[in-house]
Amino acid sequence: MLGRLFLLMVIVPLLDLALLIWLARYTGITFTVCLAVLTAAIGAWLARQQGSAVRSRFAERLQQNQLPTELLSDGAMILLASGMLLSPGLLTDLFGFSLLTPLCRKWYKQLATKWFKKNFKVHVIKPDFGGSPHQDPNTVDGEVVRSEPSDAAPATPRNLEQD
Repeated sequence: MLGRLFLLMVIVPLLDLALLIWLARYTGITFTVCLAVLTAAIGAWLARQQGSAVRSRFAERLQQNQLPTELLSDGAMILLASGMLLSPGLLTDLFGFSLLTPLCRKWYKQLATKWFKKNFKVHVIKPDFGGSPHQDPNTVDGEVVRSEPSDAAPATPRNLEQD
């Protein structure tokens, strides 16, 4: 895990920087800076457009009393894409634009689903409201029975401290 985090936080920005320097060498610094600003502006516009489309579909599903679970992952991917597009670099911009494309997002969701199914086990526990006994051997059935008041003094913190 530490190796992957290192790759993500150090190697990818260095590769992005190297590509920007290489591009500036052949096209000029002005073109490279304008390209970085243009991709950020286009990315912000696309992210806003895709975000509002997902937000409206989300509200629509909620009004129909449906759970919009797949739209939550779309929203998270659009948020990630926004961050990628705002950081200067060619690799991060390419990945960010791919996250804003619905077809690519579908493919990324399929990959993520496969990865989660492979690496995590999910157990769904349904509540038992039918009154049938639980199968868990650690569960003890019982009931509360009120006893008749006795002549003994009730247990108070002061009485308990004396014992």
